[in-house]
Amino acid sequence: MGRTQNRRVVVTGLGLATSLGLDLGTNWERALSGVSGVRRITYPYSAKSPVQAVAEISGSDWSRIKSEFGDEAEGEGERRTLFALWAARSALADSGVLASGTSGKRFGVSLAAGLGINRLEDIHRRLAGDMTFDYKGFGREYLKAHKESIIRNNSNRPAALIAKKFGLTGSNCTITTACASATQAIGAGFRAIQRGDADLVVAGGADSMINPVGLIFFVLLKAAATGSDSPETLCRPFDRKRSGLVMGEGAGVAVLEEESHAVRRGAAIYAEVAGYGSTIDAYQVTAPHPDGVGASGSMRRALTDAGMGPSEIDYINAHGTSTKLNDAAETAAIKQVFGEHASGLAISSSKSLIGHLLAASGGPEFVFTSMSVRDDLVHPTINLNNPDVKCDLDYVPNKKRIKKVRAALSNSFGFGGQNASIILKKYAG
Repeated sequence: MGRTQNRRVVVTGLGLATSLGLDLGTNWERALSGVSGVRRITYPYSAKSPVQAVAEISGSDWSRIKSEFGDEAEGEGERRTLFALWAARSALADSGVLASGTSGKRFGVSLAAGLGINRLEDIHRRLAGDMTFDYKGFGREYLKAHKESIIRNNSNRPAALIAKKFGLTGSNCTITTACASATQAIGAGFRAIQRGDADLVVAGGADSMINPVGLIFFVLLKAAATGSDSPETLCRPFDRKRSGLVMGEGAGVAVLEEESHAVRRGAAIYAEVAGYGSTIDAYQVTAPHPDGVGASGSMRRALTDAGMGPSEIDYINAHGTSTKLNDAAETAAIKQVFGEHASGLAISSSKSLIGHLLAASGGPEFVFTSMSVRDDLVHPTINLNNPDVKCDLDYVPNKKRIKKVRAALSNSFGFGGQNASIILKKYAG
């Protein structure tokens, strides 16, 4: 079904916190230049970890975030939550809405957040000599748990703090659906404005799983890149020598706004959100359908929702994880949906630059897609030097592309078979 309401939704603010930097301009400039944010892991006691390449927020940027949000850093302390606050404030400042004095009663938050962290030290402290767990002792002293523990920071904490910090007292939701989370959160915000439930929604995602439990999870699934190559070259979406995902962390947030509300206050508009689609493979928890059935379904639904045909899309920001299964399945799905037009699409993977931000991944990718629509520029897929015969489309290898982008589609496909696709197009008032 197509949209049932006439309310148009536009993007008026963008905010980022990634391994490329903390401001929009720096991120976009470095992305276009093909700069890798992947580096050797600095997590304490990680010298023997099978994972040595991650896309961490730099130490200096982390210190800057903590200094800007001192109270929250002291009381909350969790990286994911602070990344979300930084990106949300950046997006709101970029939109000019904080300075406009407009009411927040119809302003909402739709945020993706990853799984909470089980801190190993909290568990180890309560293990007895026979390796049994002292439940009673843990219960008496649970307030001593690490600030980043799931006990102190549930998934909804970032969305709740954003609302409190910036007076956004409308609808508030948190979405946790693996790697599709942020795109689904943006889609939910788009729908809320479209149907008249909100005038403005802060939407996106934040995540950080660069910790022992988070890293070993993907090693056990055989999805993580564990090679000894130079860290910045290890994430190779669509390359024949790709060996797995490289973990990233951070946040990407957009201010979505009802068009007339944005125009009345004189907001600058990056792009219009044109359509959204979501499906589930119902196939396997840890593998996409090999024929890309669910992925093709979400792209088709987004096109139908936008009232657009395949030939109207010029660029796809791919899920592009650098895993054997995903990249081939996504390529197959794009061919199914776009047919002969598939070979004329520019396609690139932001994960080659900033790693895989898991639940948050669709956030920065939506931001970069918005910039491509505005600027008619496409960032490259870096480290693509050995073309895979199963991945035979135009992935904009290693060098940015100047290209007219009338409309673009951003894909997010997650564990459990979750799929989400969202379309942005040039805004015409």
